[in-house]
Amino acid sequence: MSTGGVSRPLFAAALIAALLLGLFGGYLAAGSTVGAGTVTVTREIERTVELRTTLTERLVQTVTLTRELPVTVTRTETQVVERREPEVRYAKLFSIERGDGYTLVKDGLNRTILLVRRGQSAPQNVRADLVVQVPVERAVLMSATHVALVERLREYSPGIWDRVAGIMWGRSYQWFFREVERMIEEGKLVDVGAAWSPDYELLVSLRPDLVMIYTFEGDPVRSKLEELKVPYVVNSEYLEDTLLGRFEWIKFVAAFFGLDEVGAEVFRLVELRYQLTSHKVSASIMALDLRPVKVAWFSVYRGTIYVAGGLSYVANSIYDLKAVYAFSDLKVTGGAQVSLEEFVARASDADVLVVSTDLIQSLEALTEEIPQIAEFKAVREGRVYRFNSNVYQLGYMDTEGWFLDLASMLYPELFPEHTPSYFVAL
Repeated sequence: MSTGGVSRPLFAAALIAALLLGLFGGYLAAGSTVGAGTVTVTREIERTVELRTTLTERLVQTVTLTRELPVTVTRTETQVVERREPEVRYAKLFSIERGDGYTLVKDGLNRTILLVRRGQSAPQNVRADLVVQVPVERAVLMSATHVALVERLREYSPGIWDRVAGIMWGRSYQWFFREVERMIEEGKLVDVGAAWSPDYELLVSLRPDLVMIYTFEGDPVRSKLEELKVPYVVNSEYLEDTLLGRFEWIKFVAAFFGLDEVGAEVFRLVELRYQLTSHKVSASIMALDLRPVKVAWFSVYRGTIYVAGGLSYVANSIYDLKAVYAFSDLKVTGGAQVSLEEFVARASDADVLVVSTDLIQSLEALTEEIPQIAEFKAVREGRVYRFNSNVYQLGYMDTEGWFLDLASMLYPELFPEHTPSYFVAL
């Protein structure tokens, strides 16, 4: 085998010659600067010239000997395959696949939605449950969380609300998005009624090219929309089991508004900030040898206690902050009901309590629901929090801020300048 088209013996001889010449060249350069000992240097120069002549003669002989030897050249071709990150990395309940001039999206019901740029025809060889021309021009949104994702996109696409015709629960919410509130008041966004029973006649009159809904078993809205032949897609962000998985649905929403790159960039920014917060906590725990923080996350209504499951996005967020969750062994992704006795046994020594509602406004109201809680460690140390009313809208739009709030509640010594926005201390 040859190297660079030169036979191995010739290459070896040339390499030895080059090394020797380089070695002596360096020696001569150093010796020529010495004032004394000129005769010695001159003799070394003569020896070097003689050596170089001998090496050159041997090299010529080597070339003569190897010139007639058969040379076998092996050519190796390396194929470079571009490795692409998947479109969806954290969310488990939707997917995006790019085609030649079209996009395939799987929605929350695993239906195949074919997205085609407006004015272009759909490819005939692609099977889909629904074809949608994008960007949509007259969308209707069901949930405030859908609104939150559109509002996050508005920062990069100021005219996005011109493509939304209606909102369910429009006049029932306390809106923390001032632009949305203004457009509803001015009649530019139409309230089509409750999400579980909208005004279908009004909805149809809006001529929507897409209705974005969430759904559940026995949901009457989906079957009614199918009966009316109103195109719809299912957004199931609330069922995801990680915080980043929930927010990644911004890519799903962005695709229908023709803002794929914007959605991807916004998500990358949120992901980076989330990771920075998590890494700061991890590094600080190791450096400062901090004790793990124990957290209990719950709500209570008329004596019934509900906790976040051990596989929920809440629990996974706590794990990402290296904390201990009091109900980690409850292997559900949603909520779970526990008895008063079990709650007291598991949560009484928790460092932090989070009441996942804004209906309980004070510690007094909480102790009325659960009298035993007055003796809990977190209550004694003043580390009890509840949801702020803006958490359902602003807290979802600002997912990285929500996570930073949680980190500051668990480790106030690491975030001394941060005041939570989406949680309130009782």
